[in-house]
Amino acid sequence: MHKCLSTIIALCIGLFFTINAQDAAMNIPKTQSVTTHPEADAAFKRFFSIPFERKAMDVLYSVVSNYHGKGRVWGNTEMHFRKGVEEGFDAFKADMRLSKDGEIVLCHDEGFTYDDKGRITRFDKNNYEAIHDMPLEKILKLEYNIPFQGQYLHPCTLDTMLAICEEYGKIAYLTLRPEDWRKDVAKRMAELLVKHNMQHRTIINLFIVKKGADAAKQFVSEYIPGLVFCHTQRGNVPLSKELIDESATVGYQIICLYYANQIDSITPELVQYAADKGIRIWCWGVGKEEQTANCLAKGVSGFQMSSRDINAAVVDKMLHPEK
Repeated sequence: MHKCLSTIIALCIGLFFTINAQDAAMNIPKTQSVTTHPEADAAFKRFFSIPFERKAMDVLYSVVSNYHGKGRVWGNTEMHFRKGVEEGFDAFKADMRLSKDGEIVLCHDEGFTYDDKGRITRFDKNNYEAIHDMPLEKILKLEYNIPFQGQYLHPCTLDTMLAICEEYGKIAYLTLRPEDWRKDVAKRMAELLVKHNMQHRTIINLFIVKKGADAAKQFVSEYIPGLVFCHTQRGNVPLSKELIDESATVGYQIICLYYANQIDSITPELVQYAADKGIRIWCWGVGKEEQTANCLAKGVSGFQMSSRDINAAVVDKMLHPEK
């Protein structure tokens, strides 16, 4: 009797430590309370289903934002995302970098440039301290040199940003840059997406197509399959059937083009051609009412911007004229 009881207790203890070890491996605390947003998850799924949901998605771009004359906010900071919640953005874009001790820090640039007071200033590619050479503790103590309403802001982690997305039902739009440590970023990103229950509301943004994108998508999918992928096209490469076909072959669901250089190549016919292959066309650098109307007339359905200047009435009128 005592022997059987001892065996049962030993098995229970073993099971307890096994479960906790699995949670620790994915960085999921046992006591964590997970916020679920079934309506937001369902809306995200509809947006990328065929036929597409006819609406426009607004993405908060990851640069300095100006909020109605109230002050400028550095991108990739906690304040940046919290102001994005207030403004009503659907998704938050973030640029991921890896600290020396393996945590994901959000920063557009590969390192920090400082002013004479030791605060982060505009990036100088010839004079900076690389993020991957810095421990997280040091990074989080840094301040940006532009205060917002008297408050100096600090760098932010992906963990913090995803907690905000989880709380408010927002979409995470994460840029995976082609650095040597990208695979480590993908692994840690996957752990955090699971921790915050964001697997169903995340877009991975890549700047490459063809061979490089295949490899990047494969190792992201090793950790979390089924994510939505976006190809942000740089330079003056026009939208074409060839670009759409290449993107569809790799498995992109979005092609994002720069408004100033590439809008002329976008036509309703090409947007429909892309839609038939399961791809949506987005634009970034759109910030005026007439530009919004121009994009919507061509069939563009997503916008990346640093402040929400899109006029909701214009969007409603063009997408829902029956109202």
